[in-house]
Amino acid sequence: MCRLLAYVGEPIGPDQLVFGGSHSLYEQSWAPQELLSGSVNADGYGVVWYTDTGPTGEPTRVPVRLAEARPIWYDRELRSTLSATESTCVVAALRNGSVGMPVDRSGLLPLVLGSWSFVLNGFVPDFHADHMRALRAELPDDLYSELRGSSDSETLFLMTIAEIRKGKALAQALEATALRVKASVGTSEAQLNMVISDGTRAAAVRTSTTYETNSLYLAKHPPFAPRGVVLASEPPDTDDSWTPVGPHTSLTIEEDGSVHSAPVA
Repeated sequence: MCRLLAYVGEPIGPDQLVFGGSHSLYEQSWAPQELLSGSVNADGYGVVWYTDTGPTGEPTRVPVRLAEARPIWYDRELRSTLSATESTCVVAALRNGSVGMPVDRSGLLPLVLGSWSFVLNGFVPDFHADHMRALRAELPDDLYSELRGSSDSETLFLMTIAEIRKGKALAQALEATALRVKASVGTSEAQLNMVISDGTRAAAVRTSTTYETNSLYLAKHPPFAPRGVVLASEPPDTDDSWTPVGPHTSLTIEEDGSVHSAPVA
């Protein structure tokens, strides 16, 4: 399973989020502690941060993505690169590729489109053989045309954007995507921890089709990020500010740092 981290708060260097803490996201690439399957997260990594000015100078939230389809420890300049900027919203991920999924850039997390960034920590079972065609058929034409590969993560990202376009809030859009997948896979196991952000807020859902669900934690003002809220697959440090997000729960981290949660069907 992948590892993820999302931050909303005062401006911070992305390097502090990727490398900060006694059990940093960086360390989790080779020494994760709470994987349901697999042993390392060495199939790629990505970091997204947001800038405040669009390409024509107008104020907007624009995601900047740095991602590679190789282990994060291969990039010796990553820390210095990430330390050269600050952002009020950061999303980062390590990839542990699911069996049968392509290990290429098309499914490399976090994914971005427009102002949106997205991470899936999980999988849709037998996606190519049994579910890809049906799930993708529901996408509107313009989102379908954005598909670049054949990964489940890319499909769920675009499904979530389609739900947002219908007027759903971020967390409710993730829930709708998860419910559609659950209906498709039936009693098969699907792990569906997902995060989406628009650069001002971040929303997440922790859910699956089984009793056991990928881990997810939340901390307000942890030591390595004392001016914001952090969401992570596993705590990057041992501070007591970390609390588990309950199984089958959605949550939203607002721009002001408030957190709202609700149960998921």
